[in-house]
Amino acid sequence: MQNRALGLVPEEGRDQDWAAGRMRAHDAWALELSVLMDTMNARAVAIDLGQQGMQAALTVVSGRLCVLLRPGLSEQETAVTIRSLLGRYIHRPASLLTLWPETGGQGVVVKEPDDASDWGQGDPPEVPADVLPLYEAGNWAPKDGWRSDDEVWENLKQFTADHLKGVVEYIPEDMYPLPDGLGAVVAAGYDGEGLAHPLVFLRGDLPAGLRVDLLGFSLALAVGADRGGREPDENGIFYVGTDAGPVDGPGAALLGALMVQRLGRRPGDCDFRLLDPPEEAGRGQESAA
Repeated sequence: MQNRALGLVPEEGRDQDWAAGRMRAHDAWALELSVLMDTMNARAVAIDLGQQGMQAALTVVSGRLCVLLRPGLSEQETAVTIRSLLGRYIHRPASLLTLWPETGGQGVVVKEPDDASDWGQGDPPEVPADVLPLYEAGNWAPKDGWRSDDEVWENLKQFTADHLKGVVEYIPEDMYPLPDGLGAVVAAGYDGEGLAHPLVFLRGDLPAGLRVDLLGFSLALAVGADRGGREPDENGIFYVGTDAGPVDGPGAALLGALMVQRLGRRPGDCDFRLLDPPEEAGRGQESAA
């Protein structure tokens, strides 16, 4: 079963644990902004960007990261802009990144232009390799030190039972084979006070680290963290895939990553993809045929 599960996980995802201290995208949202800027050796300046609509850009000046901000941004907009650009840079360094308001939405979109010749001033600096000391005594430091993935898994299940009054179980083996890419089925029950109690069923043949990250995301999803506008199906169920991208802002992915870190694991990519309900996906495939 382990070998079958590995076929569902991207190569990059299987090697997430090779350097626990390596900076990751969620760090851009978890660290204090001043600490993040110092760690990345980045500075921010307000400047007329010229191009209509562009809110900010990140480029390299004399070997140093420089965030160029359109004048007039609020303090909150400035913080989100800087964190968004540095988070994307941490995930995939580039000589130039640009940030634009999301069309028809409240968020922002980070882009990597094909031609950076008018902006780029050198090779992208390396991302810091050891950020663990930055979390010492902070809100998101591991409360009992760094633990093995199996220990974090057990602690996260215990936390769910004791504090969230929820349930975490493996998907029964008689339900296999599961739909391609499915990692978890998530719902929530509600008590008389309206508090959510997670109900999470995960496939049991996933590597321990991936399983922990997936559970963290699923719990955050169940308790109502922002999920980018996605809604559960008519039965209140979310179907969560095994593919994940980097954390790109507040929401279920960030909350899940920080829960996992608080219990002792450096999370990998935690923005897990939400899948269409199996019956809807099946109808779509039939229509395409």
